[in-house]
Formats: sequence, structure tokens, C-alpha cells
Amino acid sequence: MRYLPAHAVSSHDQRYAYASGRIRALEMTLLGKQRLDRIAEASDLHEVLRQLSDTAYASHIDEIEESGYQVFLRNAERRLLDLVDSLSLDREVSDILRLGHDFHNLKVALREQVSGRDLGDLYMDLGRFDPEEIRGPVKNEALDRLPGMLSLPAKEALEAYRASSDPGEADIIVDKAMFAHFLGVAGGYGGPFIRTIARTWIDLANIRTFMRARYLGLETRMLPGLLIEGGLVRLSDFCDIYQFTLDEILGRFEFSPYRKVVEIGGAAAEKSGSFVPLEREIDNVVISLLRITRYFTFGLEVVVAYALVKQIEIKALRLVLAAKDGGTAPDLIKERIPDAE
Repeated sequence: MRYLPAHAVSSHDQRYAYASGRIRALEMTLLGKQRLDRIAEASDLHEVLRQLSDTAYASHIDEIEESGYQVFLRNAERRLLDLVDSLSLDREVSDILRLGHDFHNLKVALREQVSGRDLGDLYMDLGRFDPEEIRGPVKNEALDRLPGMLSLPAKEALEAYRASSDPGEADIIVDKAMFAHFLGVAGGYGGPFIRTIARTWIDLANIRTFMRARYLGLETRMLPGLLIEGGLVRLSDFCDIYQFTLDEILGRFEFSPYRKVVEIGGAAAEKSGSFVPLEREIDNVVISLLRITRYFTFGLEVVVAYALVKQIEIKALRLVLAAKDGGTAPDLIKERIPDAE
């Protein structure tokens, strides 16, 4: 990874001395790839539970047997977000971790409204707002009652859907609004590292879109409307290389932190139609970036970085448990697990 040195991007915010100390202790409990690989190799659920019995998840393992692994993992993320809330002195910034769920709920509500189907099982109750605070106004088309950052994209997305009958177009509008909000919040915070996270997220979202558009054979003229402004990579650069071969594209990313995303993820998408390696390499980029905070003395960045790494861990554990439940071979499961250290 080629990012600014730690001393140049840390906020050195002494208000987070206690929080940073607590996070340093929690970082020692992260599972890591080796432990996740061993869980992937477990013969059955009983063995999975045994593998988790000496981890940070041990005190809540009974939730798996009582309610299933989805509830278990959702509660794990709930506890994580509650911890961040208790430690953050800059809630507008740390709320970014919750607002992703709110924008997800907005997309579900919009799709529910235009399709007439009940999609209640898709709502997430981990956001800043209760799902019904989003679902109700969309259902009644009282969009002005939505929280401020959701109201305008809801109106634009609903109008776009009715004009095109394409739910994907509505999703793009919501995603663009989400990243614009994240970037705006990050831009108002003192430390540049939070802004780097937001811009990296945008780049990775654009790379994912770029690769999927190539796989689907979309025309170059359609690409600008799918991409999100504000990343470190210019949108014009994506458009310029869209028709290149993968080797030529890789040459443009040779000295970029995104090289492996393009090389490994892009190759898998084009050769086999699998986007699993792409998603794994995206997680690897994020983890590698967040590891810079190991060298921060204190600051909100330490709290946010831990929370993001923990969210990736929970996502990886969800993949492992779902694959074990479906009888997927261990080697195939391990291919999905991020391996950045």
C-alpha cells in the first residue's frame, strides 16, 4: 500500500486517549485469516462452535443454536456499533458506520414501494434510524418526512424509477447520495485519514462497477452515469481505459493500491464470471489501509478503523457459516476470506 505516512494523517486527538487504549485491547481479539481458515475447515456446526468458544464471540455462541447464525452475527454488529457510539466524541463522523444501513433500508423501501411486494425481511435495524422511520414515509410517499440526507435521493430515485422502470437506476442515485454524504462529513473532520477512507470506498465502488459493466458488455457511453464522483481515481480515467484489454488496464494500476483488485479480481470476473475474488481483494485493500492506524497514538481514526475491520470480520464469518451450512468445500470457503495483514 502506498499511502501517506501515519504521522501525516493521524489527527492526534487526545480526547480519544481512553477510547484508543480500549480499542488496542480489543484489536488483540480479532480472529485473523488463520483462525477463520480453521473455522472453514470445521466438520460441522458443533466443531464451529468449539472453534469460536475461545474467541470474542464465546459469550454469545448460544445465539447460534437458539436463533441461527444470522441473528448471532447481526447482534455482534449491533454490539460493535453500540461500542463505537459509547466511545465516539464525534458522532456525525462515526455515524457513517450506521448510515450505510439507513441508505440500504431506503433502497429496500423504494423497491418495495414500486414493486408492491413485501420486502420486510431485507430491512436492517442497525442504522441511525428505525427502519419504520424510512419505510413509512416512502410507503405513504411523504418523502419530506425522511431524515434530511435521505429525503432528496428518495425523491430523485422514485422519479427515476417511474421514468425508466429500472430499479438499478434508483439504486445508483441512492448510492451516489450516500457516498456524497460520507465524503461531506469526512471533509468536515480535522484528520485527513477519514477523508482517505471515504475516497478509497468510492474508488473501490467504481472499480466494482467498472468490472461489472465490462462483464455485462455495457457501452462506454453508459459508464459515466454509473460511476461516483469524489474518489482518488478520476472518472475520466475509467472511461479512457474501459475498452482496453485487462493487461492494458493493469498497466494503468501498476503502482496503485488497487493493483491486486484489478489483477486478481478483474481476471476472475472476465475468465470465469466470478466476482468472489474481486470482493475479497476489495476487503484486502480496505484492511491494508486501516492497518496504518496501528501507528496512531490516539484519535477517532483508531476507533473507526477497528470498527471497519471488525465489520469485515463479521462479513467473512457470515460467508464461512453460510458456506458451511450449504456444504461448500473448505478450500472454496477459504478463497473468500480476506487475507490482508
